[in-house]
Amino acid sequence: MAILPEFIRQTPPVTRYLVFGTLLTTLAVNFGYLSELRVFFNWKLFLFKGEYWRAITTFLYIGPLSLESILYLSFLLRFMSMLEEASPPPRTKNFLKTLSIICGSLLVMTYFFHMPFAASYFSFSMLYIWSWKHPLYRVSILGLFDVKAPYVPWVMVLLRWFRSGSFPVLDLMSALIGHTYFFLNDFAAI
Repeated sequence: MAILPEFIRQTPPVTRYLVFGTLLTTLAVNFGYLSELRVFFNWKLFLFKGEYWRAITTFLYIGPLSLESILYLSFLLRFMSMLEEASPPPRTKNFLKTLSIICGSLLVMTYFFHMPFAASYFSFSMLYIWSWKHPLYRVSILGLFDVKAPYVPWVMVLLRWFRSGSFPVLDLMSALIGHTYFFLNDFAAI
């Protein structure tokens, strides 16, 4: 049981709370303690009914328990930890700024596109940022081939396109959000 305290100690704080929040929200919905209807994002409920928690829970629910959701959590933990550790001092404050900008942008995107659950798009935006902040990394895709980090988001778009059969426009929009943030943060110093 020493694994859990070691994991908690080694994981950066924002990533730790985000992963635990995602795990708890997803488990609560999957075991019937919460309904999907209580955690999805809807502008009318958010603005006119005062259901402000929806702006957070839309990023914490990753869907039914499956191999894909477990992979999502492992990606979230790995890439978010690396991004948080690479944030300039003060790390937590700067990383929270990054998360706030990405989440705010995705919430604006929900106004124009139907996306009641934004967790996968959030993850994709963060993956895009990670891939450009760590361009020398090589990532194994399904254990079949290695790809340089900047190409990982595009491989993921192709895999989702092949799996779903429809072009993943929202993933591309998420990549655009990540790209815009990366460009403005690293080159225009927002």
